[in-house]
Amino acid sequence: MKNKASVFCTKEDDIAQITSTEEEAAQVRALLDTAEQQSQEKKIRRTRKGNMLIKHLVLLKIYIHYGIHWRKPLYPVRLFRNIMLGKIYNLFKLKKYVLRGIEFAITFRCNFRCNHCLCARINESGKRREMDASDYAKIVKDAMKLGATTFGLEGGEPFVSHEWEEVIKACQPHYNHVIISSNGFLFDEEKAKKCAELGVDTINFSMDSGIPEIHDAFRRQRGSHAKVVEGIRLCKKYGIKVIINTVVHKGNLYTDGFLKLLEFAEKEKILVNTLLAKGVGNFQEKDAVLDPEDLKAMEEIVRPYNYVQRHLAYNYGKQFGCPGTKEMINMTPYGDVMNCANMHVYQGNVLEEPLATIREKGLRSPFGLYNPCFLADDRDFMTIYYPLLEQKGHVSLEEFMAAIKVYEKEKGRVLYPNLQQGIS
Repeated sequence: MKNKASVFCTKEDDIAQITSTEEEAAQVRALLDTAEQQSQEKKIRRTRKGNMLIKHLVLLKIYIHYGIHWRKPLYPVRLFRNIMLGKIYNLFKLKKYVLRGIEFAITFRCNFRCNHCLCARINESGKRREMDASDYAKIVKDAMKLGATTFGLEGGEPFVSHEWEEVIKACQPHYNHVIISSNGFLFDEEKAKKCAELGVDTINFSMDSGIPEIHDAFRRQRGSHAKVVEGIRLCKKYGIKVIINTVVHKGNLYTDGFLKLLEFAEKEKILVNTLLAKGVGNFQEKDAVLDPEDLKAMEEIVRPYNYVQRHLAYNYGKQFGCPGTKEMINMTPYGDVMNCANMHVYQGNVLEEPLATIREKGLRSPFGLYNPCFLADDRDFMTIYYPLLEQKGHVSLEEFMAAIKVYEKEKGRVLYPNLQQGIS
């Protein structure tokens, strides 16, 4: 039975997994109760005053630190070329896009069992072959022809895969920007040293709260917050850049835990990448997705902080919106191409047809537009997508486009009038 006092969808047995005494369990419950109360109050609280001049200077520093990798001499040249092309396409309103990179979910297997995660449900590794290093090498080569300079490894948990080192090599790390996204629990000094040797530029660690007990409860793993902090220390030791990925939802936006996380990032001078909650996993069972009022509150809450950004703001040509398909592609361990990691509308499979062909098909769908986040900001899209997700773990692009047409007919209006020629 769920602990209804917890805005983090935490169960009593989850609390039991991260505590060894009833006293510890009571302390965690109290922290979760406080978080629930703060979430219900929706009070915008600040721990500091912002300075716009400093914020802009830090933003420039962030772009240089995280965006340009001087140890790879050809990378800045290729990056500059892509940015200029993006600006030109945007200036002349051309429906052309430079592919920035691919996020590879190299496995959906994971050492955690987080309530909010969809991976356990869509893991087909018992029925389908996970791609190997030779598959990734070909995909990377094809993607680079489309302009790609960045390749990421995620999951599940990438360090669960025995192939993670070979996949990094397949990403041509001497030539490209390579990122790993991890929960941090399996990351140790040996892996930090190996990542540095292989040429990994950045590691994104998931952190759900600046309060260790709440992070651990959310992840259902005792000591997981401490492992992230240790992972950050190891990355600094071996010259690997760090980004904190945090999912913002109704249960943490207004809490002390969110503010403490932002304060931690400011102190460590680490970029926080804020991701909006999607209606997947147990977030389907709670109203966790931010509404317009919450989004405005989020802007106010993060305003004084210099090291927090939203991932939709990094597009070539300075266009704000979802970069999926246009600039970034996500891929399952089996070669299925998706718009983003949380949107399991499969546009095609790279083991069956060329990447360029699949992407062109995707660009003629709603994913060809710089929309706000489809799964957090676009209410029509969510109304169509989430019921489909309930029926099965993923759908084809053709099935999804058919569902859009049915919805448009019911509502008597066209959802995406600026689409390119439809899917054939």
